[in-house]
Amino acid sequence: MMRFAVGWLVFGAFAASCGGGSEAPPEEAAPDAGMAMMAHGDHTPRYGGYVFMHGDLHFEVVLGADGEHAIYFSDAMRSELPAAVAEGVRITVRRGPPGPEGEEDLEPLRPRIDDFGEAWIASGRPVEAGEEAAAIVWFSFEGAPYEIEVPFIMEPPTVDPHTGLPLPGADVPETPPEP
Repeated sequence: MMRFAVGWLVFGAFAASCGGGSEAPPEEAAPDAGMAMMAHGDHTPRYGGYVFMHGDLHFEVVLGADGEHAIYFSDAMRSELPAAVAEGVRITVRRGPPGPEGEEDLEPLRPRIDDFGEAWIASGRPVEAGEEAAAIVWFSFEGAPYEIEVPFIMEPPTVDPHTGLPLPGADVPETPPEP
């Protein structure tokens, strides 16, 4: 019993000397919170697509007018993750508005993991300039299904879709000063 009490006294003295016995002041905790916010705020495309979030999972959807499409995954800090982090990935290209009978021109694609294990890739028909098209992306992450519809936009993104702020290196025209 005495050995147990002495052990706790030694542990307590060690913890106090390491700062473990008191809470860190708020200014010391803030950088970690700021780093998390900065990571979650980083939606800079790395492959020319659009970056979205599903919980802490970031994913970049790259839709090519030539019919070549890819999806890349990264974690909350935007470190790359293997494509296999997501399961059952599907891409369905929807072209144009529904017809008079409500029918849609849907092109279901079967993505596969690329040879390097970095992305899910799929090939389909080319998308013509001016064609009203979107891709419905579906995947499962940690057992939870997720679906999002992404419009085809032929120009590379210049603005973060979440914040509306210009992306680094984007060629965004400056707003002229008001008279």
